Amino acid sequence: MKKGLALLAVLAATACGATDPSPGGGGAPGEGWRELAGSPLSPRHAALGLWTGTEALIVGGADDAICPPNADCAADPTPLADGAALDPATGKWRRIADAPVPFSWGQGVVVGTSAYILPSQGRQVLEYRIGEDRWTLVQVPFKPDSWYQLLAAGGRLVAYSGSDETVESPDYVLDAATGAWRELPADPQGRSYDRTMAWTGRELVLFDKKLVPNPGQNEPSLTRAAALDLATGTWRLLPNSQILYTAPWLLSDGKLVNPTLGDADGGEVGNWGRAYPNGGILDPATGQWAALPERPGGGETSGARSATSAIFTGLRGSVLDTTTGTWEPLPTLPGGRRSGATYVAAGRDFLVFGGGWGEDLRNDTWLWP
Repeated sequence: MKKGLALLAVLAATACGATDPSPGGGGAPGEGWRELAGSPLSPRHAALGLWTGTEALIVGGADDAICPPNADCAADPTPLADGAALDPATGKWRRIADAPVPFSWGQGVVVGTSAYILPSQGRQVLEYRIGEDRWTLVQVPFKPDSWYQLLAAGGRLVAYSGSDETVESPDYVLDAATGAWRELPADPQGRSYDRTMAWTGRELVLFDKKLVPNPGQNEPSLTRAAALDLATGTWRLLPNSQILYTAPWLLSDGKLVNPTLGDADGGEVGNWGRAYPNGGILDPATGQWAALPERPGGGETSGARSATSAIFTGLRGSVLDTTTGTWEPLPTLPGGRRSGATYVAAGRDFLVFGGGWGEDLRNDTWLWP
């Protein structure tokens, strides 16, 4: 797998907890977590979770045994199609209509009153009309299995290519009201890899890395940025960063925050002369980059949250509170080893559903804090 595609695969996996085989966290198990009982869904892993603004949608997944890390296991030939919605404020669940195509893993976003889902199997984009409890298939101008990513941009759905390594592919925006796709203007960065996008409320910001023959061999491949005004179709270049990771991003008080802790110096062979941080903060309005708040002792990142929203990437490590600039250790989730769990940023709260270890699958649901 090429480097750009490998990073996208890691990001997709960590969004559903595939890399959390051990309890992790800190403090006594259960401390700070609240269980929301009554799930109508069967035990499973690899389900997709989305936040509508009031409910968490849990859809699909698989009920085969979870393959331990570094093991050779057969894939589940029959993913699941059923789903449910949970209101964390009341703890009430409700069944939703089955998806027209069963799937495990996948990515999705909520735009207005619809959820758009691109299953990892990648045959088509699914639209779930939340108020109508109805599914439709969305015609797309790209191959869904060609590493496209989905992004909510106001009332629009953006589909962008994750890499130009094999072929340069255009990006698209869907007008949800008319159902019409249009191609976005070509970005000014040229061919690149590890492409991700974030929405600031006014502009799309593209993060990527320059496509070179041997990225990182003699010098680090650093994150670049450019912003697109969707209203005018005009791009503007932003200053290059000194960070290594092009995702994930949380919008907080007008700034885009990549909370990934840690750094790299290139190793013993091909050392870069100094360490470069994995994450950082960009102010799109000014183009200024800033370092993450220091976390004493370093450690792993579980995500970040603002006053109203969040991103969560794991069950081990600390969460950055962007309102205070401080790191908060994520308490240990009850239940021991858990892989393949579903993560949902329910506002600024962390909702975790299902997952398990080996043949021990679960359908329990936990909310933090």
